[in-house]
Amino acid sequence: MPSLTCDIVTPAQLLYTQECHMVVVPGEMGSMGFMKDHAPLVSSLADGIARVYSDASTVAQTYALQGGYVQVTGEKVIILADRAIPVSDIDLAGVQAQAAELESQIANLAEGSSERALLDIDLAWCKVQEHAVTA
Repeated sequence: MPSLTCDIVTPAQLLYTQECHMVVVPGEMGSMGFMKDHAPLVSSLADGIARVYSDASTVAQTYALQGGYVQVTGEKVIILADRAIPVSDIDLAGVQAQAAELESQIANLAEGSSERALLDIDLAWCKVQEHAVTA
């Protein structure tokens, strides 16, 4: 079976490296899928879910992603994410509590403030994780 290597990397660590059949990532214009011998590509990622397939129909791993880029060669897919977590590691109740706290903090800040902008990014990350678990 044709295979390629998939690496998922954040600024903090290498989260995943494995041979796989196909990788599907959230692109700015929609989902993008990559298999062995795909044309070289570098593209920005949207917030969402990356799926790593062990064969044509089996999802071996799913990761929630926030921001970053994907680089593809014929033999390798490298996901360089600002934030990433295996969906299986997400604590939904914890994420929902964190989102509620962030929403409360945001409500008390002026529109356009730098502190609010940072909290908005954190809230978006909570929403990505919540969607990843419930999707």
